[in-house]
Amino acid sequence: MESLNNAQTLPVLPTFPASYQRGIQRIALPYLNRTVMLSVDDITCLQGEGNYTFLFTRDRKKYLISKTLKEFERTLDGEVFLRVHKSYIVNLGYARRGVFGNDRTIRMVDGREVSVSRRRTKDIFERLSRYHQNLLN
Repeated sequence: MESLNNAQTLPVLPTFPASYQRGIQRIALPYLNRTVMLSVDDITCLQGEGNYTFLFTRDRKKYLISKTLKEFERTLDGEVFLRVHKSYIVNLGYARRGVFGNDRTIRMVDGREVSVSRRRTKDIFERLSRYHQNLLN
């Protein structure tokens, strides 16, 4: 049982295309009276809550930031980050390949399930497929 708990605390690993340059973009997050510098590559997904955004990282940390999801959408790399719902942006590097259920969710490598917009389901599925195809090339 103890080894299972240790496995749950390990960071999850992303899969990025060879053309993607890792570690270049960092963002400063105001958090608990200090500033945390975070590599954009470590963000698995973002969840919007009104004027706030929950930012989830690969080491399973969760930050509450006083910025809207729309503000993050403007600054994050559109090749890797995809708005899949009015409340969610996912890092495609952490989306599981070939898992897109009938329940319109994307399953992330950390086990999180993210809702997908009904209207954009087809576009999002095609974008995920293209992303994973690029990984093979």
